Amino acid sequence: MSITTYMTVFGAGLIAGMIILFVARKIYSGESVDIIGALGRLFTLAVAALRRTPAAAETPEGGNHQVQPVDPREQNLYDSAQAIRQILLIMASNIQRTDKAANHSSLVLGDVKSTINTMALPKDLGEAQDLLLKEIDQVISSNATLKGELAKSQEILSEQQHQIEDLRTAVRIDGLTQLANRVYFDEKLNEMIVLRKRYGDPFSLLMIDLDNFKAVNDSYGHPAGDRILKGVALKIKASLRGSDFLARFGGDEYALILLKTDAAAAKEVAWKLCEEVRGSRFLLDDATLSMTLSIGVAEASGNDTEESLLERADAALYRAKAAGRNGVTVAGAE
Repeated sequence: MSITTYMTVFGAGLIAGMIILFVARKIYSGESVDIIGALGRLFTLAVAALRRTPAAAETPEGGNHQVQPVDPREQNLYDSAQAIRQILLIMASNIQRTDKAANHSSLVLGDVKSTINTMALPKDLGEAQDLLLKEIDQVISSNATLKGELAKSQEILSEQQHQIEDLRTAVRIDGLTQLANRVYFDEKLNEMIVLRKRYGDPFSLLMIDLDNFKAVNDSYGHPAGDRILKGVALKIKASLRGSDFLARFGGDEYALILLKTDAAAAKEVAWKLCEEVRGSRFLLDDATLSMTLSIGVAEASGNDTEESLLERADAALYRAKAAGRNGVTVAGAE
């Protein structure tokens, strides 16, 4: 069963569980607290299962250079977190409405009870009056019990909402570099394309490749390569503005979105990054390495889609690599 199918079934189960819980409360079932507790445990197990989903494979170096698709497992994980978040928000809203309804019901019944108590009824209606007052007291007591259980349910849902928000953040971050991952990058790029078409503010996309990274892995091993990837990410990030958006695109590639930046200004930033990394030394256990970057720059045009902008920036990156690496190439506004 795919993660998406599993989470759809899981979401339906959560909603069904809330319906069962509501019915259980209405018939004063002593198992109601256990039911909501079971839902909480089920949610925790589901989150744990999502966290164990295998990480996306690295983008291989070499061959024809092309934009790699988002790993479907990573996308499914993010979509699942979003789906659970929406379910929890709906459940919390329903609990809040039920709590308000119970409050209103108790207030109205209290007024009815006061009115009945002050009525001068014939003696032959006294038994009916007592029975009615007893029923009102039972409903008010039931409302109080319901409100107490709703409060417990709200606490559990609040905790689960915190968990899903943590998960939602985690699935948008690359575990190695702590940069935004490919899913988060695609989300941000889509947002920027929409804003560009709506307001006309310029922005540029930089596709950044770590030159000859495969040789590092082959010569020093993958742990050393991981240290280089993290070190380069830190160097790049330290040179950026707070508004710039840096992501690990996959393998040895990074993607950088520069807000309110045209192609000319983006080219200057790209050369600055090249110089910063080229002038740095990366320390390994038994070696000190120098690294260089190849960067493709593309300014978003009014007609660009996410795909077309990525293709133009990636084509510019390919030309920078073909020209000998350690340099910057700017795409035209095709």
